[in-house]
Amino acid sequence: MRVPLGKREAFAFITRDPHEPADDRPLRAVIEKAAAPPAFNATGLALAKFVSEYYLCTLGEALSAAVLSSAVPRAVDELVRQTGVPAHGKYLSVPPRLVNLIWHDFPERFSLVALLRHPEARRCGDRRSLLAYVRALVQGGALARKRAFIEPRMHQYTVKMLYPADAEIRGHRATELTALVRERGSISRADALLAGYSRALIARAVKAGALREVDQAPARNVSTSAPSIVDLTPTADQAAALKEIRARLSDSRYAQILLQGVAGSGKTLVYIKAIEDVLARGGRAIVLVPEISLTPQTARRFQDAFGQRVAVLHSALSERERYDAWQASAHGDVDIIVGARSAIFAPLPDVRLVVVDEAHESAYKQESVPRYDAVTVARRRMQLENGVLLLGSATPSVESYAAANDGRLAHLMLRTRPSAQPLPAVRIVDMAAEFESGNRTVFSSALIGALDERLQRGEKSVLLINRRGSARFLLCRTCGYVPKCTRCSVAFTVHRSEGLLRCHYCDAQEPLFDVCPSCGASSTRELGIGTQRVVSEVGRLFRAARIIRMDSDTTTHIGDHARLLDEFERGGDVLVGTQMVAKGLDFPQVTLAAVVVAEFGLFGSDFRGAEQTFALVAQLCGRSGRAQPGEAIVQTYVPEHPAIRLAAAHDYDSFARGELEERRLSQWPPYVRLIYLGVIGRDRENVVEQATKYASVLRGSSSAEVLGPAPFPIARLNEEWRYRIALKTHDAPALRRFLRDTLLPQARRERNTRLAIDVDP
Repeated sequence: MRVPLGKREAFAFITRDPHEPADDRPLRAVIEKAAAPPAFNATGLALAKFVSEYYLCTLGEALSAAVLSSAVPRAVDELVRQTGVPAHGKYLSVPPRLVNLIWHDFPERFSLVALLRHPEARRCGDRRSLLAYVRALVQGGALARKRAFIEPRMHQYTVKMLYPADAEIRGHRATELTALVRERGSISRADALLAGYSRALIARAVKAGALREVDQAPARNVSTSAPSIVDLTPTADQAAALKEIRARLSDSRYAQILLQGVAGSGKTLVYIKAIEDVLARGGRAIVLVPEISLTPQTARRFQDAFGQRVAVLHSALSERERYDAWQASAHGDVDIIVGARSAIFAPLPDVRLVVVDEAHESAYKQESVPRYDAVTVARRRMQLENGVLLLGSATPSVESYAAANDGRLAHLMLRTRPSAQPLPAVRIVDMAAEFESGNRTVFSSALIGALDERLQRGEKSVLLINRRGSARFLLCRTCGYVPKCTRCSVAFTVHRSEGLLRCHYCDAQEPLFDVCPSCGASSTRELGIGTQRVVSEVGRLFRAARIIRMDSDTTTHIGDHARLLDEFERGGDVLVGTQMVAKGLDFPQVTLAAVVVAEFGLFGSDFRGAEQTFALVAQLCGRSGRAQPGEAIVQTYVPEHPAIRLAAAHDYDSFARGELEERRLSQWPPYVRLIYLGVIGRDRENVVEQATKYASVLRGSSSAEVLGPAPFPIARLNEEWRYRIALKTHDAPALRRFLRDTLLPQARRERNTRLAIDVDP
């Protein structure tokens, strides 16, 4: 509803029943009730209150996660319109990637708020920079802006479906699209976008009569164009797991289950069979995946099994389509929601099962306010609804492993692959020994030989290097000069193929140089390696190899992930990428998986560094040998580190036990609860002074162990200084109460700094 707030008007949510005011202050009348469907239901409000209390944010901030932005009436919004004036190459002050984003991924008319919130746009700069770029495009005539009143409306929920038509169309990609639609019988427009086909291409195929586009109401029909995973017979391990899950579902009480299965063990089949049981009992289910754009195969499997009663919330949907799907779930028009972390707030009634696939992934923790963990929120939702939380992972978090050992959640195992293929043999290569033998290249002799063998046999290989660019930084060997970002306390990363030095945090860019600007010497050298360097090295060694690079520089548009994976499947020999190549890839032709540098992140400031390294190495090794014998190679300078040695041995239990003992001795989670307080501001002295005051208050009045303040691992980001206080406690509720009642009121009075609270970082 619209309410008066000071001298302006605002939209407000009703979060409590009517009640008498506590004092005699006069009340102002509500202006009007918004003519829009409810933005959340009772469950959504309960979860928002939980997030507010647990993660120490306001209820309004928590509701921003529980409510789609398109469901919130906005009295005034900036609508932006493309004028038709070309913008490519004309505006040197505007990043080309932002121009490409606006003209390729956004409709002709769009909301400025949507642009400012788009993750790819945010990589081009902060809010202030983005607004400046938009102003430049407006002043140049490429865009036009106007203010408008926006109030959401509920529409009938339909899915835009593509069907084959009679006409033919020219062009390689257009032919591929029409062949895909004919093969499957039909495909949703959103799935076509996720598969890498652009909006323009789809529109051209429809206009040419090669495809028909139909708005279709959800139906329960299951796709019959291909054999469905639901028809497969469960293995003995899968059958045992399903028996336990069904028993918990029939109990109608809250339960949480850890389903641990080696890579390729068929966890998805267990999810689908469990959901079948839930639907047969009249319930519904939510499936969370770390990042929907990385796992189109997962979404497709659920749609093949359950038809259009599955709503998949992902970036290929327009704001209108997301809102309609959200409201359709509230009205019971769908039975299953598949999506990333925010899908846990979907207003779906009668949810009896929440599946969290790859539950160990850090992507489930939101980095901006409210900084919630979707797994924790899922746990709370199932407690409220007396349902079952199913956590699936090949490499569970050590916190989940400890909870399973303590009997706080059931622990089910899938030890074998349905294909009967064993896990790949893993070789650890000591790169220090390679260096001593005279090998100064990126690859060991073992990896070069293995790549050559696969190329000769026509098999595929996957190489992981968890850093994009061609080198970590540039160094002048004469004077020691290292070019650094002026807005962040980091060195520029070298992007040799683009001729750029780039900051991976604020996207600042400078031209790559060969002559040092400090001393004038021509003695610069690139140090460290990234995906571009690995691609270059593979191309130098194997000139005939077809190489696909997959990192955040090559996947800037919707559908890029699927397009690159499709290229790799159809004709690629070597896939080089960052950690995204370790997730959701299931290619039977892959018989070699290699980690080029295994210790990235192992010796950083994060106490979870060993756990994350183990998971990444184990997950990448699991990409190999799905359908035929495979091999994995791990290159490292620390071959005896437990995270690497035990990941190569596929020995999760030994790693988890050792990691838990290390954390017990040093008092890290799960043996204590951890809260980070970040003090952030533009003036370094103010930030340090305020952080020191907060630490003093905490040491004098709370029972927590107070560490710091100390600079963040990246002390300066986007022209703001950042200092952090770490709090360890055995009584988290008491610490949260102290922070809410004592420290937060002080922080809200500060004008030069702000306080960022991260619970369970």
